[in-house]
Amino acid sequence: MKESAALVADACALRRPARPPLFDIYQNDAVVAHFAGRPLDGTDDGGTMVRAAATGLDGTRHVAAPHPAGASWTDEAGNLHEGARWTSWVRRHAFTEPEQWIPWIEAQADRLEARSAPTDSERAAERARQAALDDRLGGTMFIHCTPGTALNTIMFGYRCGLDALPILWADHPDLTRRLLRAVEADSLRQIALTAHRQTSPLAMIYSDVAYHDRLMFSPAQMRAMGFFDDVAGICDGCHLAGLKVIFHSDGNVMEIMDDLVAAGIDGLNPLEKAAGMDVYAIRRRWPGLILVGGMDVSRLMPFGTPAEIRAETRRMIREVGAEGGLLIGSSTEIGNDIPLTSYLAFRDEAMKG
Repeated sequence: MKESAALVADACALRRPARPPLFDIYQNDAVVAHFAGRPLDGTDDGGTMVRAAATGLDGTRHVAAPHPAGASWTDEAGNLHEGARWTSWVRRHAFTEPEQWIPWIEAQADRLEARSAPTDSERAAERARQAALDDRLGGTMFIHCTPGTALNTIMFGYRCGLDALPILWADHPDLTRRLLRAVEADSLRQIALTAHRQTSPLAMIYSDVAYHDRLMFSPAQMRAMGFFDDVAGICDGCHLAGLKVIFHSDGNVMEIMDDLVAAGIDGLNPLEKAAGMDVYAIRRRWPGLILVGGMDVSRLMPFGTPAEIRAETRRMIREVGAEGGLLIGSSTEIGNDIPLTSYLAFRDEAMKG
């Protein structure tokens, strides 16, 4: 939307904007059709997604079209994926035993360590790509710089997962550490390529490291793996480029919040209420953080009444966004389980400021 840049700038500078910027991901057919003015019918779904975001949101990090029926693909590790509308899963893993990962890890580390810094022409091409998408979005901010922590990349990008990684760390610590450091270096290369202050003032660290009720690894193990040093390195790289950094993790990360703040994060997303992430308590404890998300889409948005949704939206604006620092939106994404009337009640209330 045309006013989005100013609203986001005010919110990120901890100045209360005229209204809180709306930040979300649309993965809801009815919502997309409403704001795009046309359905997702397979003719130009990518364009429809961009048009919906441009009309309905001030910011987003994802405008990909839904998977076509029967979609499948193989990733760089050889895992076979299948897609269904707004989600995907691994149908067949390339490796079923931890030892099968060892030659692949060695080759992957070799490949990453051999990569050079992005050239000026590569950076210029990436900036042009970003500008082209931004033009299509008509003012709606898109987060282009989205490095992942090494732990997140290895577990979910490479699909090593929580079965193999702890065994590899215990049995082959030097090799696993080598891969962690190689992935970290590659994330800094990605930042150098994608961090352009002119196209987006924010970066987002992808790092799902928590379940609903606890972390996937103990804080001590995360320190041993260099997780917080990795986050600090990403923050430093993004800050040098003039971007503020939003840390993204589903689940409950309260146990490591002080560590994340010390590492240099500027904000947090998506603030999953159902996992115990209390946006009001977080605002009181860390008043300088940019909070992105917060509206409960596990219970309130799918099952609450429009009046209940409006009341919670108003409370969040009043108590969390009174001094700026709030990009209001869902605690994950706007999925197909959320009625259009419920989403519109939330958005209408937020638009009042």
